[in-house]
Amino acid sequence: MKKIILGLLLISLAFMFTGCAPQDNKKNEADVLIVGGGGAGLVAAIEAAKTGKKVILVEKMPALGGNTIISATGITASDTIYHQESGISFTKEDHYQRTMTTSKNLANGDLVRILVDESASAVLWLKELGVNLKVRSEAEPFWLVPVEGHYGAQLVAAYIQEANKYSNLEIRLNTKANKLIVENGVVVGAEVTDNDGTYNISSKAVVLATGGLNNNPEMIAYYNAKYANIHTQMTTPGATGDGITMALEVNAELVDMEFFQVRPLSSNGNWYHERIISTEDLSGILINKEGVRFTNETAAPRTVASEILKQSDALAYIIFDQRVYDAHADAKKAFTIGRGEKADTLAALAALIGVDAATLEATVTSYNEGEDAFNRTALGKVIEGPFYAVKTLPSNHYTMGGLKVNELAQVINKSGQVIPGLYAAGEVMGGLYGDGRVAGNNTLDDIVFGKIAGFNAAQ
Repeated sequence: MKKIILGLLLISLAFMFTGCAPQDNKKNEADVLIVGGGGAGLVAAIEAAKTGKKVILVEKMPALGGNTIISATGITASDTIYHQESGISFTKEDHYQRTMTTSKNLANGDLVRILVDESASAVLWLKELGVNLKVRSEAEPFWLVPVEGHYGAQLVAAYIQEANKYSNLEIRLNTKANKLIVENGVVVGAEVTDNDGTYNISSKAVVLATGGLNNNPEMIAYYNAKYANIHTQMTTPGATGDGITMALEVNAELVDMEFFQVRPLSSNGNWYHERIISTEDLSGILINKEGVRFTNETAAPRTVASEILKQSDALAYIIFDQRVYDAHADAKKAFTIGRGEKADTLAALAALIGVDAATLEATVTSYNEGEDAFNRTALGKVIEGPFYAVKTLPSNHYTMGGLKVNELAQVINKSGQVIPGLYAAGEVMGGLYGDGRVAGNNTLDDIVFGKIAGFNAAQ
């Protein structure tokens, strides 16, 4: 059902855009070519169009939105109008330190400083576009969330509405960029393919806003073998690393490509907080298809994910009891959205998920008696029926590395030089996250670096 609703939403948003020219009216020259129609690409296109230059945006999918449209929570920003109005403080320095600490100080501090310094103006721009936000709480002052409604859908709808104002901005759906065109060392367009064939679009500059690798498990495994067999539950179809591939062909440099944000507990497009398997006493365990535990459930989420991926069919089952179900909202969410199974006894539960009953009972008994081969420091209990099982398919949530860029969003080559005519914004861009991402910084960086890339590409 969720996929059906998302599909209808994507289609409805696609029809909101009226600027897509029919095939026989196409002019394949522009001042700026934007590749990718997610959040960063739309922002870059709007910013470039503001200068009066001719802009073409190509999107390989039949609708706009990319992964931005499934962003469910909010944006992280500091010293904003909403912080002032609420009296809840989250300063630029708080924002900077949180971002750098989460990255394990591997992020590019100069890029992070730009992100932080421009965050308040980015939020003000969203307000001007009609996206109304509020500070989530005093406990989480970094989060700005919608007053009502779905965050990602609101963003994309607002961007499309703004893009519609510019007659010099053309958007072409179902149009995939294949490779960049380079003349005398300068990127001057791209080869693209649509329903009518393959052709070139020439431009004075190209902005890559193609997103991450989330829907390309083979490419993820290439950059980090720990995530071989990663699932794609938490992404949209277009995030296949196209921009990385095209940029590498023109000698672009990459940064932090080994780092991914993965979720060990995931199914049906959602993730469930790890507390349901890691909280002392009130938590469950993970078993594989053979009915046995295989890891310390309280380890770092990415470690747990990589261990699950080593199991048969790269999956596991979350096993918990009624006490955990009652104590954790995420346990209820996992059971409902993850289409879990429930039974009064462990033997009956084992039958429902196709696991040997005697093995599951022995695994749980051993665990309840404190026998643990994985050095788990916070042992729980699985003791009170009914018992629950939810299949989990670890999924990639965010690509934290990407193309190396400078403060003008220009892509840098392997010799440390700017690649003339080539810019990047959004998840395809590296340098902001290192080994960890502050949630909500991603849709912020779409705006901040989308604007920087779009403006500079139009100069």
